[in-house]
Amino acid sequence: MNRLVRVRLVAGWLLVMGVVAALGVPAGAQNSPPPDTPHAGDVASASCVAPAPHGFTDVPANSYYNVAVGWLVEAGITSGTVPGKYSPNSPVTRAQMALFLWHSADSPAPAGNHGFTDIPANSYYGDAVSWLVEAGITAGTSAGKYSPNRAVTRAQMAVFLWSAAGSPAPIGTHGFSDVVASSYYETAVTWLVEQQITSGTSPGKFSPSNPVTRAQMAVFLWHSACPIPAPTPPIAAGDLHSCALKHDAGTVSCWGSNTDGQLGDGTNANRSTPTTVPGLTGVTAITAGPYYSCALKQGGTVSCWGSNSSGQLGDGSTTDRLTPTPVPGLTDVTAITAGKWHACALKQGGTVSCWGYNYYGQLGDGSNWDRLTPTPVAGLADVTAITAGYVSSCALKRNGTTACWGANEHGQLGDGTITNRLTPTTVPGLTDVTAITAGKWHACALKQGGTVSCWGYNYDGQLGDGSTTDRLTPTPVTGLTDVTAITAGYVHSCALNDNGTAACWGDNGWGELGDSTTTDRLTPTPVTGLTDVTAITAGYVHSCALNDDGTAACWGDNSWGELGDGTTTSRLSPTQVLGF
Repeated sequence: MNRLVRVRLVAGWLLVMGVVAALGVPAGAQNSPPPDTPHAGDVASASCVAPAPHGFTDVPANSYYNVAVGWLVEAGITSGTVPGKYSPNSPVTRAQMALFLWHSADSPAPAGNHGFTDIPANSYYGDAVSWLVEAGITAGTSAGKYSPNRAVTRAQMAVFLWSAAGSPAPIGTHGFSDVVASSYYETAVTWLVEQQITSGTSPGKFSPSNPVTRAQMAVFLWHSACPIPAPTPPIAAGDLHSCALKHDAGTVSCWGSNTDGQLGDGTNANRSTPTTVPGLTGVTAITAGPYYSCALKQGGTVSCWGSNSSGQLGDGSTTDRLTPTPVPGLTDVTAITAGKWHACALKQGGTVSCWGYNYYGQLGDGSNWDRLTPTPVAGLADVTAITAGYVSSCALKRNGTTACWGANEHGQLGDGTITNRLTPTTVPGLTDVTAITAGKWHACALKQGGTVSCWGYNYDGQLGDGSTTDRLTPTPVTGLTDVTAITAGYVHSCALNDNGTAACWGDNGWGELGDSTTTDRLTPTPVTGLTDVTAITAGYVHSCALNDDGTAACWGDNSWGELGDGTTTSRLSPTQVLGF
């Protein structure tokens, strides 16, 4: 999920009810007719990533809430407080909050009266408050009082969202020092943290007494209808090449083998140092297959380049491309992943489309037919993350479960069988998942709490359970805790720890584990000298990491220059990528 001053929102109840309309009313105008709020917009068709201009002069183009406000306008949720103004810094009152929630539920007619003496008859928010009471979302601030003019605090917001979700019982703790034990909002905040709705305003702080602004409310509603999946690592390793994204510039650099044009520089010349992919700007995520690469751009479009033997570039042909080529008809994409000869994209509504080679059913459309353009995965919804193995695919759903499809000869689908699946099949017994990754014939899942489980092929110990026995269902990786990210390569796996260090396991014949040896490891082994890491990726027999200072390091096989250090010398421990 994207962050709003370190706040992340997933308000699933809004997805269920559907955000239809919400009103913003300037402070002090609660008893007068509200400003005109259009209802002509369509939330379902409004672009989550590139909405039309909102037209408000008080919403800066580079603000964290700019896109959110644009989406609200395009969806017909608000027309602002006065013509040309959105008033982003104004606090949201309890009257306005009632309207936001009520209109989010399509303004149902309440059966009874709210019973509050401080809500004037015929007020514009009376029915909204009555509905809140009827739905059990609020009982007011005190007996007979709703306090409509009072600003909504972050504590109250937590309770509103939690109550609207049915007041579920959370597991775990919130970790905030300013959330009072046994307070009316403690359980709600704990649930928000558990659902990854918030990480607070600063480390260890939730700021429960701070008011919620209209800017923040815009982002709350935007992300409620437009959930953002777990971010794609800004560095990607293919079989014999690597690519990295410079977020500040939105550009991509690649290095290594270029036999099929996978570096995207218009040539077939190998590069032992990073080379900028020309003409590619506004990139937000990248992925690398064995001999091709893809980039996700601002606005939700995708471009791919390199080998296209099975239509894995998605451009309707099987022609290799030496430079980035748009995937036609693909819009509103939020994440991408590349397998051996197929690729998949996650769209803003939680659906997935795949294209390319489909002999094993890895496109998930119920057939074995190759597809040269994106084709929807059958019956898949509410997805937040995707990953592609060599000839299989997996998706992480909003409820923390995982589904996989495609080849299953080594149990890489995790369903307890070795039966191929043409459509998504749930991985049984796997819950509370926060991230997924797929290698050649194995897959791994990161669980809430920082542990990891893997399944599938294990000949080289890539499952990390201390054995070389294939596993048909998820099996815990030995000794891994406090993990924040995972990646699976050809026959090895790696994990990023919350302290910035990394550990890898599995095949190590080329030094791809980075522990200064070529000894295979059946359990996680620390990568030598690697600290302050923010992202990690595993390729064929090499691995790379991005550091918090923006530099990159790679290790393992370097026969094609895939380590980016200006040589073709393999490295048993991390070596800095030159010029990046």
